[in-house]
Amino acid sequence: MSRSIKYLSLSLASGLALGLSWPVHGLTFLIFISLVPLLYLEVSIRNDNFNLKSIRIFCYSYLIFLIWNLITTWWLYKSSLFGMLFANLINSLFYALIFLLFYWVKGRLPYRSSYVFLISIWIAFEKLHLFWDFSWTWLNLGNVFSEQIYWIQWYEYTGTFGGSLWVLCINIWIFALFKEYGFVSIKLLIKKLIAPLI
Repeated sequence: MSRSIKYLSLSLASGLALGLSWPVHGLTFLIFISLVPLLYLEVSIRNDNFNLKSIRIFCYSYLIFLIWNLITTWWLYKSSLFGMLFANLINSLFYALIFLLFYWVKGRLPYRSSYVFLISIWIAFEKLHLFWDFSWTWLNLGNVFSEQIYWIQWYEYTGTFGGSLWVLCINIWIFALFKEYGFVSIKLLIKKLIAPLI
């Protein structure tokens, strides 16, 4: 498989998993692996031998977030086609810029610190997204559990930001396990996943 096809496939997988996990009637469990292809894509581009890494990170992550936005908020066109396009294009841009910032910071910080930065900047953006003029809060990650109320009884203490933290931590953790064990030892990978997921 060529490099471009591989990267495009990872982008499609991540964007579709994000979109298909979303309410109403989404497959909520997909949210816990939806960012894993994106994280793998970032590492693959960082380690390949080609130029324009930042531009490629931005373009592929923009595609992921655009797919997510279109799947979850296509219905805005019933109110205004321009409004739907504007909301989807701009919101995707914001998330792609967050991920690009993570890519830059990861090259300058220790490995674990860079993922703490990703979680922090993502949740900080979600907080900002509640109050500024471009507010569009439906796609805050914690909202994915709106149909799974028994999963999130603790929201009364953390709000949806607790859900966002949960989603980001699980995705990063699964990615770290996948990176360590890969497909070489699926049995060991599953064993490592079972206890914490339960």
